[in-house]
Amino acid sequence: MQRLPREVYALGAVSFLSDVASEMVYPLLPLFLTGVLGASATLVGLVEGIAEATASLFKVVGGHLSDRTGVRKPFLLFGYGLPALLRPVLALAQVPSQVLAFRFLDRLGKGIRTAPRDALIAESTPPEAYGRAYGLHRAMDTLGAALGPTLAFFLLPWLGFRGVFWASALPAGLAALVVFLFLKERPKPKAQAFPLRPSRLSPQYRRFLLVSLVAAMGLSSNAFLLLRLSELGLSATQTTLAYTAYNLLYALLAMPAGALADRVGLRRMVLWGWALYTLVYLGFALSTTAWQGVLWLIVYAGYSAAFEGSSRAYLATLVPQEEKAGAIGLYHTATGLALLPASLLFGAIWEHLGSSWAFATSAGFSLTALWLLGLDLPKGSRPHGKG
Repeated sequence: MQRLPREVYALGAVSFLSDVASEMVYPLLPLFLTGVLGASATLVGLVEGIAEATASLFKVVGGHLSDRTGVRKPFLLFGYGLPALLRPVLALAQVPSQVLAFRFLDRLGKGIRTAPRDALIAESTPPEAYGRAYGLHRAMDTLGAALGPTLAFFLLPWLGFRGVFWASALPAGLAALVVFLFLKERPKPKAQAFPLRPSRLSPQYRRFLLVSLVAAMGLSSNAFLLLRLSELGLSATQTTLAYTAYNLLYALLAMPAGALADRVGLRRMVLWGWALYTLVYLGFALSTTAWQGVLWLIVYAGYSAAFEGSSRAYLATLVPQEEKAGAIGLYHTATGLALLPASLLFGAIWEHLGSSWAFATSAGFSLTALWLLGLDLPKGSRPHGKG
């Protein structure tokens, strides 16, 4: 099997370090805001809502600007360097507004870097290895997401909130340093036209975006999965361990799933991913014991491994070079913003009809997306990676 380009390994290391830093901080922020700074639960929700909306909105901005200038690395340096430089703002925060400023700028960095990073993976990798490349990146990213909270758990009794925030600056700074020292990119011509005009987006891209928006309406925050495990009888500690196991299994499966996608077809792997998602959410809807919930969480790791990398790889086959980052950014922005009404809908159904109905409704959206993407495309219109 051909070795992946060094840029892919470098970006995997960057995402690993960045996620370690982010996840050392993220689980502690609600406790820090309410217990140390005296913020209300409503203010915590406002901080996180603004943060996630910022990340989603700026993904299309970062992609568009990267295409227009013909470079990727400066946007990655900004996107990974800004959160590292902002750690003192969080560690020294005395009022909730300072935490809000940190989260806003931190997520701005994430938004700016996402599309240029995904585009650079595609530009550095032969199309026949897209699945492995994106699978490796998702594996490293998820491994960092599992390690970050673990480090925070062990460091918190010794260092306290502010000490952990200071410590998170180390992996954040290393991520930016790897970008600076080890990441190379080939010069590209600047885009001559606005890359996101509808007429310039391929029919295959527009179809996949619309179908993904249908699927996104069936997605919900992973917090609801954990809440369902708790409802089924797991303790807080058991739920945390189960989620850590999910992240580790996802990380282990991501690259093999990517390699499989290269063999069977990226589009087919996306379909399999949505099929698994439908199955998992129906399973959560029908579960009556804790062990059944844990079993479906394990299967959910299979969905994440099958879908997250292959969907990014498949997306990369649908757009030409001159609009690659902008179109990728538009996809991430649109599907990211759709998660807000999706989670609100999921929560409302849970509250008024019960958790089983909420999970069954999400499964219905996913099944609809599976059916829409599975419809035969007109002859000759399928792109590389069709499956």
